[in-house]
Amino acid sequence: MISIEPLLHKNEIWICFRGYLKGEAYTIVNSYPGRCYSATNRCYHIPYSKASLSEISIALGKVCEVQLLKWGDKEVLEKIRGNDPVSVPLPYHETLIKLRYSPATLENYEAQFKQFLRFILPKNSEEFSETDIHDYLLHLINERKVSISTQNQAINSIKFYLEHVKHKERQVYYLDRPLKEYKLPTVMSEEEVSSLFQEIKNLKHKCIVLLLYSAGLRMSELLSLTKNDIDVDRGIINVRNGKGRKDRITLLSKVAYQHLVQYYAQYVPKHWVFEGPDGKEYSARSVNNIIKAGAAKAGIKKTISAHTLRHSFATHLLENGTDLRYIQDLLGHENSKTTERYTHVTKKGFGKLLSPLDSMMSKITLDSNKDI
Repeated sequence: MISIEPLLHKNEIWICFRGYLKGEAYTIVNSYPGRCYSATNRCYHIPYSKASLSEISIALGKVCEVQLLKWGDKEVLEKIRGNDPVSVPLPYHETLIKLRYSPATLENYEAQFKQFLRFILPKNSEEFSETDIHDYLLHLINERKVSISTQNQAINSIKFYLEHVKHKERQVYYLDRPLKEYKLPTVMSEEEVSSLFQEIKNLKHKCIVLLLYSAGLRMSELLSLTKNDIDVDRGIINVRNGKGRKDRITLLSKVAYQHLVQYYAQYVPKHWVFEGPDGKEYSARSVNNIIKAGAAKAGIKKTISAHTLRHSFATHLLENGTDLRYIQDLLGHENSKTTERYTHVTKKGFGKLLSPLDSMMSKITLDSNKDI
């Protein structure tokens, strides 16, 4: 009898063999790539991988009796989940491409599904059950404390595999979704936006933040802009293949365009409005780094990103009297309720309101003056 067990050694996980190795069993283990002997643990061991565990178990099972032990221990599983090289099945990747999911969605789905596959080890994508899915969701909530948004992304990645790759029936794997959070967007004041612009000195960087704010663009829409999308004669920007694969038009600010003219002359972009050093699309990380650095210099304490400029664009339009229907079209919102949330963060009309505390204190002051 040979026991195949996990061995935690030098902060790595190994496959170790307990029992008397002889004959063909010894030859199989001794000739395996990476085989070592530990005098401390008094056993032969090989580097762990899911493939190696399966391969050597089958090979030894043909020449002797084999028993797999301790692979369900929590400490071992956590180590496996953290270190085992898990890859997303090729059909998953290919289906995302065939269905024309955006690069950002493709990357997110694959990352989320990979985390699920790591969780269910040593099972693979062909072996997991509905129980594994529910155990994983409980793990996300109880252990990792993820947000509702991340939990929904995890569900979507698994559903995509079951629905579009394995073509299973929906009712077989129905997954409860959490109640959706209702969070108000972070909005900058006009003074904060202005101070951000003033602190960004680099011409290219300034054009990036000016366009994000003045046109209410999403990050992906900004990065995919080409020079032909800027329609100077009509004073608009053509947003191609935005969220939901929809085209729309939005505002081309005169101030932003004046900066663009200078930028074109200095940087001479060939295709994309904003290009990286290799002539490809500019990176999203670089854009957010520009914004965060500018906010720090401007003394803005709020946590802001490219999307904060979009929220601020919509809120400032609303405060300046623009009809919600126009704002909905400019932002490319399919549902008007999405646009209506900006009514909850606008300060429009607040100047006429008085807190009951201020009202109460003013009355007290008046009464005290009468006594005098």
